[in-house]
Amino acid sequence: MSLGPEKLGEALEQAGLLAYFPPGSLEGLLRFTHRMLQINESLNLTKWTGDEEVLTHHLLDSAHALPFLKPWVESPRRWLDLGTGCGFPGAVLIAAFPPLQVTLLDSVAKKTGALEDCLQAAGWNSPTLTGRAEEVGRNPSTRESWDGVVVRAVAEFRVVLEYGIPLLKTGGHLVNWMTDDQLKVVDKSGPALQALHSEIVKIADYSLPLLNQKRHLVLVEKLGKTPPTYPRPAGQPSKRPL
Repeated sequence: MSLGPEKLGEALEQAGLLAYFPPGSLEGLLRFTHRMLQINESLNLTKWTGDEEVLTHHLLDSAHALPFLKPWVESPRRWLDLGTGCGFPGAVLIAAFPPLQVTLLDSVAKKTGALEDCLQAAGWNSPTLTGRAEEVGRNPSTRESWDGVVVRAVAEFRVVLEYGIPLLKTGGHLVNWMTDDQLKVVDKSGPALQALHSEIVKIADYSLPLLNQKRHLVLVEKLGKTPPTYPRPAGQPSKRPL
């Protein structure tokens, strides 16, 4: 990948997002991205490998959430990238909001090990966590531990809610990236939101260069403690969504 800070900065500026990144932060973000793509040659982390693909599908797509996250990250807080995969959107949050402690969670140990390498290359000290969301959400040491959870390309919305809401503190927020087709399922999420004591506070639309489709961010607030029955044991949320 030949993508450099200048081109990334221009793309972010055109999208109205450059102001959310502190001086010098794009260099670290690109070091993370370059190392991820190097590792991707031997470990399948992402299908997007060309400059424009990485810029559009990882960097810009992740960054479109920053205007909505900004009011929630003014003081040092703990956020979690659930099902992080190749490290996005978590890496963009780390670059844009240095006071945050952003944990990268994935169920595959090889992936979290690779991301530790990427974090080191970027000069960041953010933690990684290996485990299934259902197990992390039921573990007393990690349950209801985070102020925010970001989720991109993980599962259907009702399943994402059961994965993510139990990880949040009361008053915390979950942000889920969606396509048009995925957004249609939101209308069916009322029972899941009620069971998990949460509500949708905003649905924001955005678009990406070169793609003829609208994208969406669904922002959810946790209103009260999660009942002890959730999340259900591993596998059940995806087999029988709430």
